[in-house]
Amino acid sequence: MIAVRFLHRDEWEPKLRIYQCEPLEGRGPLNTAEWWQTPWGHPFTVPVESDGRCDEWAFHRVLLDIVKCAPVDWKFPD
Repeated sequence: MIAVRFLHRDEWEPKLRIYQCEPLEGRGPLNTAEWWQTPWGHPFTVPVESDGRCDEWAFHRVLLDIVKCAPVDWKFPD
């Protein structure tokens, strides 16, 4: 069996902010996720446990989706 590695909020949230993503206000509450938004207006969810941790594998999928939905002319920070 493979152990699930969790990232604490202080690990995963700064990684989203590198891409200039922000929490999205005004969306309905989710029990197992938080709404966030990219700077180009794409809403997405981050799967979050009740204690703020996020499964590392699921988080990497979120990052991949952010990069895949970016406009072709978007300039990612260095």
